[in-house]
Amino acid sequence: MKKSLGRSTVLMGISLALLAACAGKPAGNAEAQPTGKNDEGKIVLTADAAKTAGIKTDLVQTRTFHPSVKASGTVALNQRKYVKVTPRVPGRVEKVLVFEGDRVRAGQDLFWLWSPDLMAVQGDYFQILGRVEAGGKNAASEDAKLHEGLLRSTEARLKLMGFEDADVAALRTNRQASPVLIVRAPIAGTLVEAEAVVGNAVEPGTCLGSIADLTSLWVQVNIFEKDLSAVTPGSKVEIEVAAYPGEVFEGTLVSIGSLMDEATRTVKGRVEAANPAARLKPGMYADVRIIAKDPVTMLSVPEQAVRTITGKTVVFLPGPGGTFTRRDIRRGRTVEGFVEVLEGLKDGERVVTDGSFDVKAEMLKGMLEGEK
Repeated sequence: MKKSLGRSTVLMGISLALLAACAGKPAGNAEAQPTGKNDEGKIVLTADAAKTAGIKTDLVQTRTFHPSVKASGTVALNQRKYVKVTPRVPGRVEKVLVFEGDRVRAGQDLFWLWSPDLMAVQGDYFQILGRVEAGGKNAASEDAKLHEGLLRSTEARLKLMGFEDADVAALRTNRQASPVLIVRAPIAGTLVEAEAVVGNAVEPGTCLGSIADLTSLWVQVNIFEKDLSAVTPGSKVEIEVAAYPGEVFEGTLVSIGSLMDEATRTVKGRVEAANPAARLKPGMYADVRIIAKDPVTMLSVPEQAVRTITGKTVVFLPGPGGTFTRRDIRRGRTVEGFVEVLEGLKDGERVVTDGSFDVKAEMLKGMLEGEK
């Protein structure tokens, strides 16, 4: 009886072992899907699994880049080519010759201003001129020298009031005072503001209008603190605005501000951009790309190849038979979609780009199964 019981126990143990062995194999000829890791840091994917994951690879290479920084900005007037037109004497607007939006030439007549003060100084000028001419035969006398000095002083006063050399010469030739001061354009450009109205009384410094040369504009940009080391004055800039989708305007970064905005963590930068066709308008919002002045050369891989596992930066290298091996790396900066590799890879090796997330998922799955 005891002998028969022992034999049954042995047979039962063998049967259980066979069942356990069979449980670990796929039924029939079905092929296993991603199999998890074979050894530390390596997994195997079947051809079908790799195709489903869309696996693609790229070379580890030393590449040269012109890094760029993105920033937001606002198109503004070029303050170096913008003036407010103001009279230098009190008076009344007699005539308006140009209006907002008109293009003007440097020296072009803009406004006529009636001024009693101007008339009074012209009267003084004629009196002194008469004395100078009357004492012409005694030009070396003290009185003649005094009158000549007064004449030059009065001419200077007329110029300070707005007369030009040609106006003074005409006054001396014609001997006829004019009650009207002609206010002329100091620069060429567009009258962007017009405030003069016929009949208005004005004082020195009253704004009659503003002229801007719109062929050159500024773009005020906000550069993030983290990007300051990548840009320098002189860097080329590409500008895009919503009004012209896909069109790029070129400019140059001419200055970087000295103060940090503590709320936005940005520093103001100023870009100067050519605008010959006047397509850019002051006040437009702009997307700005500042291109680094000096190129950067670095050993790099595409950004999508780089993953993180348990706090470590890794890539995956393809091998024979559908194997993929994990490689820990030390990364540097990210430039134009590529990650700098400081340690862990060498030029000419190949890494997984598209599908690297799937490879990572399978490796993590294998790691979790190994811990059970």
